[in-house]
Amino acid sequence: MTDSRIIYTQNRSLEDQLKEILPEELRPIVDMRDSSSRFHATLPNTFPPETVFQAFGQEKQKNQVVWENVGLYYLTKNRPHEALAIFSALYTQMLEAQRLKSERSHKGVPLVWMHEAFRAMGYPVHAKRYLMLTLCEDSISEEAKISPDTSGVYFRLVWRHGLSDQQLKRYSEEVFSLWKEKPKECFFPEWILQEIDQDWMTEIPSPQEAGYFLTNKLYIEHLYSALGDRFGLALERLADYMLSCMAGCRTTRRERTHSTDYDIVCSLEGFDVDFRSELGRYFVCECKDWDKPADFTIIAKFCRVLDSTKARFGIIFSKKGISGKGSTEYAEREILKVFQDRGMVIVVIDEKDVEYVLNGGNFINLLRNKYKKVRLDLFR
Repeated sequence: MTDSRIIYTQNRSLEDQLKEILPEELRPIVDMRDSSSRFHATLPNTFPPETVFQAFGQEKQKNQVVWENVGLYYLTKNRPHEALAIFSALYTQMLEAQRLKSERSHKGVPLVWMHEAFRAMGYPVHAKRYLMLTLCEDSISEEAKISPDTSGVYFRLVWRHGLSDQQLKRYSEEVFSLWKEKPKECFFPEWILQEIDQDWMTEIPSPQEAGYFLTNKLYIEHLYSALGDRFGLALERLADYMLSCMAGCRTTRRERTHSTDYDIVCSLEGFDVDFRSELGRYFVCECKDWDKPADFTIIAKFCRVLDSTKARFGIIFSKKGISGKGSTEYAEREILKVFQDRGMVIVVIDEKDVEYVLNGGNFINLLRNKYKKVRLDLFR
């Protein structure tokens, strides 16, 4: 694939080079102090979804190249937070194009630059995650043949992050097999990442990224729209995805024991001083995609599961919440008694909480506040 990025040179200002490729109406934005936020608001309207769509086997569209270079402008100027917002907006626009056309678009370009932005920010876990999402995209487009000579994802994963050549090829083949089996689901590389193993997760979160939280809102919308399925799989996948977006949180679904099944098992890695240090190494999640609140019985059974795993913390994902909410009765009362009697904290995530995350809320802060309310028995 031809690389059509600007090759920024030192003999001319970055601003002048960027202006040359921008539409005339966008050029004044470059000189504004809040240029990145203005570009973030303006680019989606200037370049509608279908104008940045990249079909299988095709080169990047001109508008996609322009958008890409706006992000690279901020990355080159050592402003990675602003670059990340621009590349993330391009990724969202390309996902929206998929929805409108009912056809997969290759989204490796914004994903690999999001990786570079996270790397510049000193966020190793997020950087690795977005590079694996890039690998998912490239594996489909290249039909599992990731070339070390022409692929940008190869040297980044193998040279920088220590993934072996054998591992990369195995993941690439697994991704392409998933694409052939379930192409619609593979429109979202996040879905693919939930289907492969997590042996690639070797980085430990840096202190500065511990509280950072970023999700694919369109993927959450996709999963949220599927709630209410007979077996509750959509809620489990949604819960698993939100938890996995916490740096250092390793998740697995549908773990079976000789006596019970765990909907989601989570393990935390690398945190020492924030509130998660009190959650323990492992915690368990239960998912109830019901049209009624979870009752006292559900809390009591879940408490027994936490006892058997020696866990100090657990999460119940219940679409309609729990009984007694706001009145400190029934199931909500039992959660307070469980902490007072056994020192275990159970928090509940309902559909309003999912909508909060969908609208850009930080899931880590949400968990922190819910944990604090139970731990200190605060007013609701």
